[in-house]
Amino acid sequence: MQVQTLVVEVRPDTGKQLARRLRRQGKLPGVIYGKKAGNIPLAIPLKELERILTREGENALLKVIVTGNGKEKEFAAVIREVQRHPIKGVITHADLYQISLNEKIRATVPVILEGEARGVEQGGILQHGLREVEVEGLPADLPEGITVDVSNLGVGEHLAVADIKAPPGVKILSEPEAVIATVVTTRAVEVEEGAATPVVEGERPAAE
Repeated sequence: MQVQTLVVEVRPDTGKQLARRLRRQGKLPGVIYGKKAGNIPLAIPLKELERILTREGENALLKVIVTGNGKEKEFAAVIREVQRHPIKGVITHADLYQISLNEKIRATVPVILEGEARGVEQGGILQHGLREVEVEGLPADLPEGITVDVSNLGVGEHLAVADIKAPPGVKILSEPEAVIATVVTTRAVEVEEGAATPVVEGERPAAE
């Protein structure tokens, strides 16, 4: 995971009026907190944050440069929470969590299915179960996502969390039995395999 630089400013005040003024300037209210950072209210450039979210997602590893009062501080951080307007969907607030690059953290990463399942060619339907898994590792080792090959999945077969190979230095914490992907049967598959055609009540089965 590549480190993304985010330059922010110390927010001198709080309240709705300030928040509106920041948004008119293309910024949004936020905060960075942690052992070394303490709790610092921020003014975050909206376009820069959106760019990082688009490229890296909410698990982005950040180098946050905090400016204000003629001083500059630098922290390693991750995005802890992004709040959005319930109707417009625009970002209204962001929480950044200061971390140590030498200490393991936990994160949730997406599971990406790759390949064409063998069972789909047989007439089955591929279903994507668990779409995210919780992982633990050093910040620089955490992946943007985990890719799972489903090519060998036949009808009625599934892949679970226990079948995932974690990247080096990363531990998967989600339940091993949780299903990632499965190929379910369809009516066409059942008929092809010789399943009996159901008889509707009141009808006679067709003569052989």
